[in-house]
Amino acid sequence: MRSITWRLTLWYAAILMAILFICGVAAFWVMRHLLLTEAAREVEAAVAAVQKLTSPVHENREEFNHVDLDDPELTAQDESGTIWLQITAPDGRVLNSSRALGNDVLAPGYIGPPVITRLRGQKVLLAGAELAGGALVQVARPLSREENFLKTLAGVLGLLALGGVVLAVAGGWVIARAALRPVQGLIRTARQISTTDLSRRIALRGPRDELYTLAQTFNQMLDRLEQGFRSQQEFVAAASHDLRTPLTVLKSYTGLLNRWGKDDPAVVEESVQAMTKAVSVMERLVNDLLLLARMQAGPPLRTTPLPLDELAGETVQEAGVIAKEVTVKLGPVERAVVAADEYYLRRALWALVDNAIKYNRPGGEVVVGVSVAENKREAGIFVADNGPGIDERELPRIFDRFYRGDPSRSQGKGFGLGLSLAREIVEAHGGRILVESHPGRGSRFTILLPLWQQEAMTAQ
Repeated sequence: MRSITWRLTLWYAAILMAILFICGVAAFWVMRHLLLTEAAREVEAAVAAVQKLTSPVHENREEFNHVDLDDPELTAQDESGTIWLQITAPDGRVLNSSRALGNDVLAPGYIGPPVITRLRGQKVLLAGAELAGGALVQVARPLSREENFLKTLAGVLGLLALGGVVLAVAGGWVIARAALRPVQGLIRTARQISTTDLSRRIALRGPRDELYTLAQTFNQMLDRLEQGFRSQQEFVAAASHDLRTPLTVLKSYTGLLNRWGKDDPAVVEESVQAMTKAVSVMERLVNDLLLLARMQAGPPLRTTPLPLDELAGETVQEAGVIAKEVTVKLGPVERAVVAADEYYLRRALWALVDNAIKYNRPGGEVVVGVSVAENKREAGIFVADNGPGIDERELPRIFDRFYRGDPSRSQGKGFGLGLSLAREIVEAHGGRILVESHPGRGSRFTILLPLWQQEAMTAQ
């Protein structure tokens, strides 16, 4: 009973049993009504025939012996030829009766429509009417033929219902098992999947119904899990690689100092400077990882109205002091105010500017500007450079953690976390980052954010 196949089968059988029962009961009672209606018509026809035979023209006020109640004209009213008739006086005396009645007496004094009663241990249909001269006639018709037919009908309907239930159980089990075959494949695939093998997929066959969609969705989930697991492996490998270099530096210089260098002031000075630089590299990497984890956890942003033009101007001024071989200048700037957390958005913008400076050619140029979108609902702050650009094949992955695809990005200039952090921060603000790049002509990154509500209303 824990199997959904058997539960569906039993539901099929129960529903079919209910339908067969309702249809069988309806058929039985309709047939019973028709049979009894026909029997009543025959009884009423016999009563009318007796009334016609005892009409005033043929009236005999004292006796009704002249009426032959076994006349075929009367008994022929019933196809079975079995009708009992009786004529009684107003005081209940039997004046005439069918020979088939013998010493039995029908209900004397009864007049009225056909009713079911019992006589000689069987059901009969009884009707009565008043004759000329005050006499009464009662006509009875046995219902044994109808009862036998209804018993046979009930038995046939019962056998049909039982056979239908058996067929429903067998057919329902086969149909349910066939319909749930994709689920069985899903279960087998799920059991075969392990953390070292996420490549298995469910074969998609059959009609595109709900189960097909379920299998397709499961395959898509496996694709995302495999991609996430591979990204996690790459993340761990990249983080380990970037931490290994400063750790090696620390280990080398601490070993040098322990052996003999602590007595040489020049070696001590060189070791302190090298270890300080290594610790700074590790600190920056750990801080970036913590910030990235905090962004993915959904940090509580403290949004305030932030003018993008002022942020761009301040960033250009600060970057101009740091950049030595690259010129950083302010480009076209429009007045735009967005609702943002200044600390996080400044960090995202600095990641783009830092990348543009690091991966630019000597004597290159970095331009930071602000523009309002044509729809007057978004504002963009862009960072453009005239560096080597990014290959089109690498664009889909540049926002991945630790990704450094081109050779210029594997020369110790960064950890490959800047763009990933920038995207996480911008998306947390409900914005997006667009990138355009042409190899040999440079790249342009644009942060698009919704305008602050009041600013958007003013622009409209």
